[in-house]
Amino acid sequence: MPKTADKRAEARRLARLQRAHQLSPERAVVRRVPSARRRAQPSGPLAAIKNYPWATTLFVVALVGLAAVFASSQHLGPWAPPKPKSSPAATQATCDLSKHTCNKAPIMTIDTAKSYTATIHTAKGDIAIALDAKDAPIATNNFVFLANQRFYNGLDFWRIEKPGQPSPLNNQPSNLALIQGGAPQPNGQGNAGYSIKDDPVVGAYSAGAVAMAKTTSPNSGSTQFFINTGDNSTALAGNKVFTIFGHVVSGLDVAKQIQAGDKMLTVTISVK
Repeated sequence: MPKTADKRAEARRLARLQRAHQLSPERAVVRRVPSARRRAQPSGPLAAIKNYPWATTLFVVALVGLAAVFASSQHLGPWAPPKPKSSPAATQATCDLSKHTCNKAPIMTIDTAKSYTATIHTAKGDIAIALDAKDAPIATNNFVFLANQRFYNGLDFWRIEKPGQPSPLNNQPSNLALIQGGAPQPNGQGNAGYSIKDDPVVGAYSAGAVAMAKTTSPNSGSTQFFINTGDNSTALAGNKVFTIFGHVVSGLDVAKQIQAGDKMLTVTISVK
């Protein structure tokens, strides 16, 4: 029995030695990708773009098309309406009162929806005129401009027409009743250096009507005007070329007293 026990112990020892000297199995080699290369590897959307280039191209084209349709419908970008070309702002005319001339016709500044009243102050009293901005905007704008420039201040009424009395134009008996003024020079000579376009003639040359004086040529009015002190509707019926731009609302009796050479001391404008 002792020998048998010894043999068994020896066998166990040899078995342990044999197991201890056996080589352990090699582990599988894991190759690690450098960190720089790992970051370069596409992932997520980038991987999809790389893996599906045609699908990505179609998607981008569709997206661009939708953006173009939207921009076109909203008038954005190249579909935006062109901006209006800027032009230099129009400047108002200016007048040299020492010579009673202006550099050009006035630009339109009145509001045709408002009421303008001109008051001519004379030594014999005031003549108030309601200006017709609606039917005669050009003539009204011109008169307002000249009055505000003090162009009429100091000018005289040079032409006085009374039925049966000699006319200062031809020294023949007149069939008109009116007073005319606004000429920069004596005896009705000269103008401001410009002319204005004619407004359509609206109304009649009745007593109190105020009209632009001009030659028989179209668009030749400038600074002169006349006040009908009597009814000239019949006398001027066949010659309706003088724009009616106002009507005397008070002071017609003053106008009838005006004589050649009486001056317009001042002309003022009120607006409502």
